[in-house]
Amino acid sequence: MHEKYVKLMNYTKIDLYSYLYNLLLQIPDGMVSTYGDLAVALGDKISARAVGYMLSLNNYPDKYPCYKIVYSDGTAGNYALGAEEKIRRLKNDGINVINGKIDNFNKLVFRDFKSDYPLKKLMMEQNKISEHIDTNDYEIPKSVAAVDVSYVGRYGYGAMVIKEGDNIVVRYFKEESKFPYIPGYLGYHETPYIENLVRDFDGIILIDGNGILHPRMCGLATFYGVLFNKQTIGVAKSLLLGDMGNNYIYYNNKPLGYQVNKKTIVSPGNKIGLEKSVEYIRTIGNGKYPQILQMAHNETVKFRKSGDCRDRTKAMDSGSISAGIRGFESPSPHF
Repeated sequence: MHEKYVKLMNYTKIDLYSYLYNLLLQIPDGMVSTYGDLAVALGDKISARAVGYMLSLNNYPDKYPCYKIVYSDGTAGNYALGAEEKIRRLKNDGINVINGKIDNFNKLVFRDFKSDYPLKKLMMEQNKISEHIDTNDYEIPKSVAAVDVSYVGRYGYGAMVIKEGDNIVVRYFKEESKFPYIPGYLGYHETPYIENLVRDFDGIILIDGNGILHPRMCGLATFYGVLFNKQTIGVAKSLLLGDMGNNYIYYNNKPLGYQVNKKTIVSPGNKIGLEKSVEYIRTIGNGKYPQILQMAHNETVKFRKSGDCRDRTKAMDSGSISAGIRGFESPSPHF
C-alpha cells in the first residue's frame, strides 16, 4: 500500500450491508420506510437501487425487518420470502395493506434515521484522492495486466491476466463483498479484489471501468492507481457519463476520456495522460477492445462457474493464447 495514502484506505472497513441492515432496526413498530429514504440515510440517493439489492440478500429477515421497506408511493412491493409473506408481516405489525398499498402511508412512513451518512464521507474521500492524480506520461513497462471481477450474489470472482514477454499467467481471487455496486463508488466495490490480485506485479494495469472519467474524477482505475501508486488505464465497455465531440468525452467541459469504438471507452487512471492512454489501448487492441481485457473477463466467468474457491496462479500455454490476441505486442519505442 502506498504509505502516503494509508489514512484514506478505509474502504475495506466499510461493510455497507451491515450498516444498512442496522438502519432497519431504527424503524419503529407499526411504521414503514422506503428504499429512497434508506438511500438518503446512507448518504446518496443514487444508492436506492443498491438498497433494494442489499435487502434482497438479507440472510436474517427475522432479525433485520426488510419487509418494512416499501416503494415511495406506498406500494408494498416485492420481498425475498414472497409478496404475500411481506403483507402478512406488515399486517401483524398493525399496518393495513389495501390493494397492495400501505393505508395511511404518509402517517406511517419513517424518515428520521440516525446516520453518519457513510456515502457522503466516501464522496469527500474520493475528492481528496482525485487531488493526487498523476497524469504525467511515464515510460510504460513491457509487462501488462488486465483485471476484471464478476459476481454471484455477494461473492466476487476476480481474475487478472498478466502478459510478461511470451508468458501468460492468470491469477484468481474470490471473496464475499462488503460493498455493493453503486454508480460512482466502484472503487469501494472492486478495489479489495484488485489489491489481492495485483500483489507484487509492477507493470501497467488495465482495469475494466473508468479512470478520471467520473463525477469526482475518481473512477475505479484512478481510485486504485492513486492509492497504490500504480500506472493504470480505465477501459469501459459503455459510455455512462459525459458528452462526446470528435470521439473525446467531456465532463464539466474537460476532456476526460476517448471512445476508440463503441465498446472501448478509454480514460487514464494514474501515472499516464489521456493521449498516451488512447495510443496504448489502440496499439494493443488494433483499434478494438483489447483481447487481454476480454481474456480477463472470460476467466472471471470460468472461475465463477467452476465453484473453485482457491486463490491460485496458473501458467497458460502462451502459444494458444498468442493465437487469440493478434497484434498484442509491446508498444512502439516512443512509449
